[in-house]
Amino acid sequence: MSVPAVKLKAMQASDGSSAAVDFVYWLVADDVDRTYYAASDPGVDDIVVSVVDAAAGASMLPTTLRLALSAEDLATATPGAALDIGTEVLSGSVNAVAVHVRVDSAAIAAGIYENLSLATNPLISQYTGD
Repeated sequence: MSVPAVKLKAMQASDGSSAAVDFVYWLVADDVDRTYYAASDPGVDDIVVSVVDAAAGASMLPTTLRLALSAEDLATATPGAALDIGTEVLSGSVNAVAVHVRVDSAAIAAGIYENLSLATNPLISQYTGD
């Protein structure tokens, strides 16, 4: 669908006094004339972006991240919750879906945390051209 987000750099004070850090990732079907759907029930089930914890809470907790479809919605997004983005993603950059991510951690030890990632539920693509 798009280039995976492999690194997210956010500096937070170890005493929790830093402001949250916001990022935007774009989910886009960059194949021409293709639409992406949830594989479970195409066109009915939502495409869902989730926070995946590869270390089962041993490092930075999934609740450190908030996901939303707009910057304004980050303040009220549930920490660590998945984000429904609708039933389809159409091809082309004009149809890209912005996934806003907020890193907001309480006091954590200084370090590099690589246990969290973003992933979608399994998707299928369908040719939509002539």
